[in-house]
Amino acid sequence: MRQQKLVRLMIFLSLLGIGLAGCNLPVPTFSAATNTPVIVFPTETSVFPATLPPTETPLPTPTVTSIPASPTSTATASLVPTTTNTPTPLPTSTHTPNPRQSVSAAYLSHPPSIDGPWDDWSTTQYPLKQVVFKAANWNGPDDLQASYRVGWDSSYLYLAVKVFDDVYAQHASGANIYLGDSLEVLLSTNPGADSRALGLAAHDYQVGISPGYSDLGDDPEAYLWFPKAKVGKLTNMPIEAVSMEGGYRIEFAIPWSVFGITPARGQIYGFAISVSDNDNKDENLQQTMISNVSTRLLVDPSSWGLLTLK
Repeated sequence: MRQQKLVRLMIFLSLLGIGLAGCNLPVPTFSAATNTPVIVFPTETSVFPATLPPTETPLPTPTVTSIPASPTSTATASLVPTTTNTPTPLPTSTHTPNPRQSVSAAYLSHPPSIDGPWDDWSTTQYPLKQVVFKAANWNGPDDLQASYRVGWDSSYLYLAVKVFDDVYAQHASGANIYLGDSLEVLLSTNPGADSRALGLAAHDYQVGISPGYSDLGDDPEAYLWFPKAKVGKLTNMPIEAVSMEGGYRIEFAIPWSVFGITPARGQIYGFAISVSDNDNKDENLQQTMISNVSTRLLVDPSSWGLLTLK
C-alpha cells in the first residue's frame, strides 16, 4: 500500500517537471541515498549582448588640459616697472669749481679827484684782460686790453680804469650803452648766497658806464640793468674820461646807496669789472668783452670774483 503511494508521487513529480521545463525553472531531483531532493539549476544564457551594437559609436573621451598652478606670461608689463629694490648710486661729479679770484679795495682817507688821470692813485693796479665774450672778434692786446685800481670810503666805491683800444666807437645810450665802447661793474652784496642754479638774485647788481657819447667825455653816463626793481639811469654818479695814447682813462665813483649797503672794513662782496669793445663806428654792436675774471658769466654770480674792503 505504501509502495503504491510512493510510485504515484514520483509519477506526479515527473509530470510536474516536464511542465515546468518550458518555464526555465529548476527541476528537483532526489537522491536515493538520502531521500533529500537536490535542485539543479540549468545554465542561463544572458539576453544582453556582451558588446554594443555596431551602429552605436561610443562617446569620445574628452581631452582635459590641465591649468598650471601659476600662469606664465611672456607679455612685457608696461604699467608696473620691474625693480630689484637696489638703490642706484648718485653719479660722482668730476667738476672742480674754480676758486674765486680775490682783489682788495683800499680805504681812501683822501678820495681821488674824478677827473680821468691817475696821478692821485697809489693803490694796487690789477690786470683786466681775460676775453670772456666773442673771443673770435678779439685781435690781441692792440685791439683791447686794460688795467684798473679800486678803493673805497664811507660814501663811494671808486674805480679807475686804463683802457687800450685802437678805435673808440660809442653811439648808444641808456640801456643800450653796452653796444659800444663801455664798462660794466658786477657786484653781489651777498656772495655766500650766489648760485649758478638760482641765477641773478635781488642782491646782485649790474652797472654799465659809458665813457662818452660819440666822443670821450661827451655826456658820459651810467645805467643800472639789474636788479630789475631798480633798473634805470644813475644820475648821482660822478664819471670822467680822457683820451691817452692808444686809448683812454676813465674814473667813476658808485655811491654805496646804489647797492643799499653801509660799507665797513673786512666786508667781502662778489665783484667783476669788464670792458666791452666796438670798432665799428657805423653800427651799435658789442663785438667783444674782456674782464678781470676769466670765469665771468653774467647769469652766474658764483663765477664772479671777490672784493674785500681793507
